[in-house]
Amino acid sequence: MRQGLPDWLKTALPQTAAAPATIARTAREQVETLGLPGLRDEEWRWTNIRAIQRGNFSAPAGVGADIEPAIRLPLDNPLRLRFIDGVFQGVPNDAPEGLTLTALADADEATRQAAFSPKPAPSVENPNDALVTLNTAMAREGVVIDVAANATIERPIVIEWLDGATESVMSHPRVLVRLGQSANATVVEHIETVGDQPAWRNSVIVSTIAANAALTHIALGLDGASRLATERSFASLERDARYHSYNVQLGGQMIRREYDIHVGGSGAHTDLIGLMMPRGKQVLDTHTRITHAAADTTSNEHYRTIADDAGRGIFKGRILIEEDAQRIEAYQSSNNLILSDNAEIDAKPELEIYADDVSCSHGATIGRLDQEALFYLRTRGVPLAEARGLLIAGFAQEVIDEIPLVELRDWLSIRLEERLGEQDLAGHETE
Repeated sequence: MRQGLPDWLKTALPQTAAAPATIARTAREQVETLGLPGLRDEEWRWTNIRAIQRGNFSAPAGVGADIEPAIRLPLDNPLRLRFIDGVFQGVPNDAPEGLTLTALADADEATRQAAFSPKPAPSVENPNDALVTLNTAMAREGVVIDVAANATIERPIVIEWLDGATESVMSHPRVLVRLGQSANATVVEHIETVGDQPAWRNSVIVSTIAANAALTHIALGLDGASRLATERSFASLERDARYHSYNVQLGGQMIRREYDIHVGGSGAHTDLIGLMMPRGKQVLDTHTRITHAAADTTSNEHYRTIADDAGRGIFKGRILIEEDAQRIEAYQSSNNLILSDNAEIDAKPELEIYADDVSCSHGATIGRLDQEALFYLRTRGVPLAEARGLLIAGFAQEVIDEIPLVELRDWLSIRLEERLGEQDLAGHETE
């Protein structure tokens, strides 16, 4: 059941947006009529957006470019695309050959049409897509990333989402990533809170990956007790294309990330790998949908959640095998660790198959720390807090080890150790 738009959001709806006029006008009408998703909607029954409804957020008036992230990623000479409270700070002037960067506001009509017409196309009639429609109605800021055919961009392209710089702001940025045939690139989302103000970012990334091209997409939600984010990523794959997604979420008041992957060309493959670590009263939620629309395609999905204190982790993964999409291999697993009696994890894997020549599996596990392993470490003289930390780190490390950038992988391992060291692990009772 939809919730009506709060008054502050109705007032904020713009008369013009970055989307082509017809698309933006239709989206605005749909948002005003149908509102936002609520707990009675199946896709949102575990994720309460009350904090957004009551937020009274305003659009940012514009933020100067002098704000720097407090966290520096250990990447060699990255190309930085910075958004401060959703306001794009401009295109760098040192893009390598084969890469074209364009502010969304400067893009031509055809490019803006592509940015606001993802595949598979969202439907406002589906409550799951209401926030995408809101983004379409309100997006003014964004960037277009074009990688030419046969180009390999060695430098990582880092999208810096710096939220909370100004008081009670919302943003609805849109990013378009297009890889030409046989192109290769890595996009890293650096998500960080740079102030203590409440902020809500409702962002959408649309990626199109041509034949034999490969896109590596790494999302790092690094902190932010007050940050609210509803993030959506669309990716469409042509013949023999590759999409590798790594999603690490370590903080945020309420963070919902969604992935819609359309595997539309034979020989295409996608990986969706993720780690969520909610603590305090944080809610970290990931929904994934993979559609196998062509024969001889493959996918691999592996998510892990570690919930502590009163934190809540949510994972829902759906794999759809369309009719006549034969010889499909699709695997999904969700492994989850609960560290506190007050923590909660909800996991729902789904398979929907309309073809008869497939090899698919899915499953979910939820449990506590292995008491035999904990006992073994204690008998070897390892203190309780350290023993717990070793087991938790080992559980999370299996996801971090999948990240292909060695320097980033090593840095995340150290950051994980520091985070576990900050927690009062010894204060948890053992079973």
